[in-house]
Amino acid sequence: MALWQISFLFLPKSLVADYDEVPSDVFRYVQDDLYNAAPHFSLPLNYTASITRLLKPAKGWSPEMELWGDQKSDDFTIWRDGGNLGSIELRLDVRKLDDTLLDSVLALAESWSCLLVERRYRRVCRFGAREFRALICGHPHHRAMQDPKAWLPVLAEEVRRNEEKR
Repeated sequence: MALWQISFLFLPKSLVADYDEVPSDVFRYVQDDLYNAAPHFSLPLNYTASITRLLKPAKGWSPEMELWGDQKSDDFTIWRDGGNLGSIELRLDVRKLDDTLLDSVLALAESWSCLLVERRYRRVCRFGAREFRALICGHPHHRAMQDPKAWLPVLAEEVRRNEEKR
């Protein structure tokens, strides 16, 4: 993922509705294995048409990957593992936020009984497009694009601290 992107996972409400921030142990379990974490969850039959209304279909680099959009900008990826649903991820380009796309993404998540969870800080998003935009604009990736001199050292320090925890 590029610095100018913020990643969100679509996670079933049944898994994350009780959290404002998903605990790291729960997040590790659910982030890439929806098939086992939420065995009763499935994508609607028309999911490809729904996503295609948001972003153009693209060719993924793996047979386990369904991709829409542009990996260097806004993209939507569904990963499978042996045909089973692994993850549903949206990456948004903070350099060019599109309110129509933000509204549509939130509506899509709701229609699938999902919530968006910001991947870096595991924050559960339960709000409208205006608040969604505010979350993105306050995110360190967006701030680093606006003021790299001030924010790149902050992000570097965060990465260093996370590496020490391992």
